[in-house]
Amino acid sequence: MTALPMPSGSSSDASGTNSPPEATPAFAMKELVTRLQREQFKIQDLLSSLGFALRSLNNLNQFLELIPMIASRVTDASGGALVLFRPDGQVRLERLHCQSDDHCQDVKMALEAATRQVTASFSPSGSAIEIARTAMLALDRHVHRYLGADFQIFGTAIIVKNVERGRLYVFSREVDYAWTETRQKLVRLVADQTAVAIENEELTVALRKKERMGRELEIGAEIQLQLLPRTFPTIDGIDLAAQCRTANKVGGDYYDFIPTSYDQIRHPEAQPSSLAPWSFCGGRCHGQGGPCGAHYDHVARDVAGRSAA
Repeated sequence: MTALPMPSGSSSDASGTNSPPEATPAFAMKELVTRLQREQFKIQDLLSSLGFALRSLNNLNQFLELIPMIASRVTDASGGALVLFRPDGQVRLERLHCQSDDHCQDVKMALEAATRQVTASFSPSGSAIEIARTAMLALDRHVHRYLGADFQIFGTAIIVKNVERGRLYVFSREVDYAWTETRQKLVRLVADQTAVAIENEELTVALRKKERMGRELEIGAEIQLQLLPRTFPTIDGIDLAAQCRTANKVGGDYYDFIPTSYDQIRHPEAQPSSLAPWSFCGGRCHGQGGPCGAHYDHVARDVAGRSAA
């Protein structure tokens, strides 16, 4: 009887069956490392996309649409929700994302019920930080009451200038889903990006308002300069000069030279005009800035109207 050699690379156990390479510990460890690397690359790509959106999108609403989706994907959760709190006590479900349509409507109804409960019980007592903190704690209680039995929920605060402005909730319906420290850090990272976007939007709005006020003040300053006399009367024996230099763009100093006859306007260089009397008006509105300039314009137009009459 001749023994045949076994093919190279093959192995068999006592029962004569070949053991698949997938069953070896080394191969299983390699597959685990590869899967973890893919998950890490996916998280990095999602966070990089969020950072690019923060730098590129000029519309805050477009950026907020991405927040629940990114937060749920980086944590492999079922969905996410963004709830914002306004200083007037309004708590609103801003954005909701579900990986599938199953139970999405139930989640939306539960979150909207929770926000209505907080808005109805809003009490504007205390500092802005205390008011926002109390409202967000109440929101957490209502959200967990409506969804806590069926979902694994994690929520983190969205803080802008040390004031809580909302909550970012991420939830999963899987029973064995666990909120590990890594997943919680990822949700907090997305919430921090949201806070930066909200603060940037508010700074942009404030800057545009300041620029608009600056343009309005420039127009007011031009109007005031037009109300002041640009030429001075010729009076025998007297040299006249005047200048108005405001502390801000608009001010309250006013002066004018008022003729007593029409010949002083028609023939200002004539000898009779230089000998005719002139009326002089001078005044100052108390204060600086816009309110003072508005009162200035009213006085100036009144004086101009009376002198014309």
